[in-house]
Amino acid sequence: MKMLPIGRDNFKDIMDNDLYYVDKTNIIEEILYNKNYVSLFPRPRRFGKSLFISMIDNFFNIEYKDINKNLFDGLKISKSEYYSRLSSNPVIKLDFKNLKQDNYEDMYESYKGMIRKLYSDKRYLLEILNDDEKDLYNSFLYENANKDRYQKAVYTLTEMLCKYYGKKTIILIDEYDVPIQQGYLEGFYKDIVSFIREVFSSSLKGNEYVEFAIMTGVLRVSKESLFSDLNNVKVYSIMDDAFNEAFGFNTKETEEILSYYDLELNEDVKNMYDGYNFNGTEIYNPWSIINYCADKKLKPYWTNTSGNSLVLKCIKGCTEDIKIVFEKLLLGEGVEFIYNEKVTYLDYNDLKSLNNILNLFEFGDIYLTVKLPNGETRGLFRNIILEILNDDYKIDTFLIRQFCLGILNNDKELIQFTLNRILPNISYMDSSESFYHGYLLGLFSMFLNNKRFIVRSNRESGLGRFDLMIKATDNSVGMIIELKITDYDMDEVALKALEQINSKKYKQELIDSKVDKIYEYAIAIGRKECSVK
Repeated sequence: MKMLPIGRDNFKDIMDNDLYYVDKTNIIEEILYNKNYVSLFPRPRRFGKSLFISMIDNFFNIEYKDINKNLFDGLKISKSEYYSRLSSNPVIKLDFKNLKQDNYEDMYESYKGMIRKLYSDKRYLLEILNDDEKDLYNSFLYENANKDRYQKAVYTLTEMLCKYYGKKTIILIDEYDVPIQQGYLEGFYKDIVSFIREVFSSSLKGNEYVEFAIMTGVLRVSKESLFSDLNNVKVYSIMDDAFNEAFGFNTKETEEILSYYDLELNEDVKNMYDGYNFNGTEIYNPWSIINYCADKKLKPYWTNTSGNSLVLKCIKGCTEDIKIVFEKLLLGEGVEFIYNEKVTYLDYNDLKSLNNILNLFEFGDIYLTVKLPNGETRGLFRNIILEILNDDYKIDTFLIRQFCLGILNNDKELIQFTLNRILPNISYMDSSESFYHGYLLGLFSMFLNNKRFIVRSNRESGLGRFDLMIKATDNSVGMIIELKITDYDMDEVALKALEQINSKKYKQELIDSKVDKIYEYAIAIGRKECSVK
């Protein structure tokens, strides 16, 4: 059985070590057929962008002519008429993902280091350069070039490569938007945009030494001044027909890899990892699927891969009305918004605009109804909300709504987290169990008593059964809550309360009502803290 390529995005490494590879080499044929001068592919993180760039590099790079002559044998591209383009051109590959410094000066130094490494790897060019060209080349090797030269460094290298090989250069730029986002978050956005705009303009605008260029990133920044000088950039978003299966796994590919590792694409897997829709094509996150194949445990993998600073900034700073919209998304509801492919990072300063914020996630096209695609992405948003509450958990409607959201989503960690922030504001000296029944009933009634939910307490009606019941009027979900007040071990008391719910069959009323999902909660409150089971 083949090993999984977890954490590996080097195509040659994967092939040389005979790791499991979902063959995406037919993308090469599509790229050559379309004949675009500059192609931009914005896709979510961990969807195989870096592996895609590495695969393109290994196919075209003339420097690998001898070592890669058999690398693509048996893959889809080997059966194409375009296979003759193997090792046909010099390639410049730039990886912007490490340009994440927190100030412009350090990021500029990091860029200089990236250029030095690029030139160092191609020292063979020195043998065909004249004295002036050698001086220019060495200025990059020793990092003593001026800013103007650094902005033209990529262009300079394309000219030298063409002189050496007699062939035009292919430029590959991975994660092009990382420094732009970092500049926005850290306050040097205009400086870094101005610098990189000149890099792109000099290397991609009318450059006679370039065959074509490919860029990948997470966000579109088509309205940015980054591309203001370029009218030759073709953006392939998730809403385009072309390349909609180039990134991520389609259903067939997902079924095949799961089957190979003795797993199946059942409803549980779909609920956790499915839901991405790339212009009508169902796509699965490859990072999550390969990690699930390795661990064989259904848990969120994608949500822990990198920071979510921009998302956190937007949700934390947005208005209460927009926070309510995100809560609807967490409940699985759809939200309508106007898709705008020309939104910029500066637009995210307007945190009163729902459209601007939702466009951050590139949900779709024109006027859409969007949903969070699966349990994994809902987990991401829920963790962001926990982070917000951890920073500032003043008792407000947002905190209380999160408590109710936990009840509706069967999220016991969120229930316990929020309730532990509400309880210190309640005097417990004279508080009986009935007081807490009434208090929680008031919280639920405030946010859940509408067309969809009925909230009631059976304690008050003298039935002596469960403490609280919440039921959706459409019978889609129902909740039973057993509440205990204790001075003893809260975890132990909560577990006993959970046993009581089961032994006395409290949920029978909901079963008789043909409720689809039934959640059971045992809450043990001890003074200013609680345990939820």
